[in-house]
Amino acid sequence: MGKGKKSAPAGRLGRIALPGQRGAALLVFMLLMVMGGLFYIFTGLPSDSTAARRTQQTQETLTLAREALVGHALRYREQQTAQGQPGRMYGYLPLPDLGSTRNNNPGCLPEGCEAANFAGNALGSTVIGRLPWRTLGIEPLRDSSGECLWYAVSGSHQREQRLSPMNWDALGHLDVVVANGTAALASALAGPHERPVAVIFSAGPALPGQNRAPAGGDDVARCGGNYDVANYLDPAAAAALGGVTNYLAGTNKAYAVTDALVPKALTTRGRVFASGGNFLADACPGSDCSLLANDTGLALTGDALFGAIRKHAYFRTDINALLDRMANCLRDQAIASGTAARIADNACYDSTQVPLGYYEHYKEMVFLARPSGPFTVNGDGSCAAALIFAGQRGAGQQRATAAQKLDFSNYLEGANLANFSAAGTVFSGPTTFERAPAQAPEQDIVRCVPGTPSVTPVTSPTLGANQLVAYDTATRTLTLGRQDVTTGWGYNANALFGCGWFSDARAIGNGLRSYFNFQFMDVGGSVGFNGFVFALVDALRNNLNVCGGGSSHLGYSGDNGVTPKIRFPKIGVEFDQSRNTGFSESADLSSNPGRNDPCGTFGCGGTAGYNSHAALVYWGHEAANGFDGVTRPDDDDNVHGFPTAGSLATVRRPPRSHLDPAIESGIKFVNLRGDPVDSSLYHVRVELTPTRTTNADASLSKTAVSLQVWIAADFPTTSSARIDALKDTTRPMSFYMLTDPTFTPTLTDAPDLFDVQEAACVSGACPAGQACGSDNMCYRPALEKIQLGFTGSQRTSDQLVNIKDLFTTWLP
Repeated sequence: MGKGKKSAPAGRLGRIALPGQRGAALLVFMLLMVMGGLFYIFTGLPSDSTAARRTQQTQETLTLAREALVGHALRYREQQTAQGQPGRMYGYLPLPDLGSTRNNNPGCLPEGCEAANFAGNALGSTVIGRLPWRTLGIEPLRDSSGECLWYAVSGSHQREQRLSPMNWDALGHLDVVVANGTAALASALAGPHERPVAVIFSAGPALPGQNRAPAGGDDVARCGGNYDVANYLDPAAAAALGGVTNYLAGTNKAYAVTDALVPKALTTRGRVFASGGNFLADACPGSDCSLLANDTGLALTGDALFGAIRKHAYFRTDINALLDRMANCLRDQAIASGTAARIADNACYDSTQVPLGYYEHYKEMVFLARPSGPFTVNGDGSCAAALIFAGQRGAGQQRATAAQKLDFSNYLEGANLANFSAAGTVFSGPTTFERAPAQAPEQDIVRCVPGTPSVTPVTSPTLGANQLVAYDTATRTLTLGRQDVTTGWGYNANALFGCGWFSDARAIGNGLRSYFNFQFMDVGGSVGFNGFVFALVDALRNNLNVCGGGSSHLGYSGDNGVTPKIRFPKIGVEFDQSRNTGFSESADLSSNPGRNDPCGTFGCGGTAGYNSHAALVYWGHEAANGFDGVTRPDDDDNVHGFPTAGSLATVRRPPRSHLDPAIESGIKFVNLRGDPVDSSLYHVRVELTPTRTTNADASLSKTAVSLQVWIAADFPTTSSARIDALKDTTRPMSFYMLTDPTFTPTLTDAPDLFDVQEAACVSGACPAGQACGSDNMCYRPALEKIQLGFTGSQRTSDQLVNIKDLFTTWLP
């Protein structure tokens, strides 16, 4: 044999593929793989994957819609207030969009607007229509079939025809039913508190018998179709699911009166098939199958809604303000021994009082206990009663039926329940309603109702029975001044002082918002020539027995020589009816020392036409000062313009009281005399907002205080909305100024209050809450605890001013 390539051994030739053969085999293999993949695609998994993606898209869209609905619910009370309807309660939900021809909403005409009080709406009406996307502030949301979403709101929670009470226990009128292989749909809910208050629907593809063509008349430019609910929500034949439908009666099958006893059943779990007389969920084996429904719904329960509402700071402020008002009112009343019951109705804290509307909706949560013998509230044995606010339902608690609502165990917790039910003696719990879950939702809030009146008067011993201060617990009126005390009985001005302090002090926290009204009364043909001061003083340096001097000191400044003086730091809102020119000081208050009061009358060159004024005052000099001529530093606390700019070189300056109403914001001319007989009634709002700045040298740490004061006379021309705004201390005035920007404060200032010096540091250390300064002295924040009150005085003319309706919202 010649040389060349070796032949393949016998038996191997058939197993050797030539290059062309290998290429053909690879091509065949690839074709088989592609065909297998296509077979795989068209025989199941990709179809399931597509369905899963469509389901996920729909669920995400429904979730977005529910979040938008909850967000709108959180803005509801404020939106209604801005529209002139104060006192609306969180928890009410908008109506659906019923079509532009049915909505009856002149303020919002296009597609996507919520219905207003449409024809046929009634108390307890559940309503179904399209999601009101425009009202919710979103674009139209569509499900995976391209359909816009639908929305059902329970008759218990619709905001046009409002059922009461509205709180976290209000039962929805809706039930969720499911197919379980039997001849009837069954409820999927464990109890009445799980019922939805709203359901958002994806209608899915049309079923036979449903007509989604435009019907004409309504604006459907964005979503198309029509507003007949039965053309979208299922079943197409009303009797197909045993009478269960996702629509109602009335025009377009959109509304019907419902109730909590027989809730409206809805299907929300997607496809429902009928087979052999039974209803099957999602899938149906065999050929005897009829698709009756394909609606997917996402429920909003009352618990979920109020879980979000409780996180709203305004809601928590409102609940705490309600409890503050109740405790303040009750301390001025006699509470019967042996009391253990829900709180009784009272005009002092009803729904007409701030926080507007709350009492009627939450009174079933409030309990009052006063055992016959000794008892304590959070360790305090001086209380007149325990005020208990029951929280949201805890595990096992039910508040659906009348009997359950009478069972205290469905409201109160632990030791409070045991002591309340068995006339026990120990009640305890947090005093403020806080965010959940930081605070357990079911936590009892427990307040002490103090055994002393709301106001503690500070009297002048010289005056005996003729005091210049009195508090009437029946009307909750504080009176400063008295007729004939000066003009008839001739008391010396040194004795003519009187103060009234609110009997509990509070931490400054994030500030406060106070309201009160006052009126100078005619006494002997005049409303007097003095005035009074609303005082905010440091409660750690002052007590309920402090008061200042008579005459032009207005009970705020000076040392009367009998009671302790009012020590700095302090802030006063002064209402002064006359002018004490220049500055002077004297131990004899009858000399009427000058206060640098501004000139407002024409005779002294003023232009206002009157000298009466309002001003923010502080405490003048802390020590004698030659530059300003101050030898009695206790006596210049309400001197305008003090301390002057050149009088002190130190950084730790006391705040300066403003002097000139023409150019300074902390003093203005206000006609406090008003009507020819009694003065006008004046409404006052005070807002204090602190901002802390700490320094490595504690002597330079300070609290910057933003002060704003509104003063409005109650004239016939005064807007009632403005008066309501002043009274509503649960909201900042900045909220109301969004719709009334010209209602600006009368007085403003932003003083720096340097920290208060205490005892010397010990080895560089100070007590808790204090810090050591470079001078080896301890310092604490000024006004870290605030005591509120009113101070007044007389001199040569009588005066009588009635102060009412003081209420303060403290911001924790």
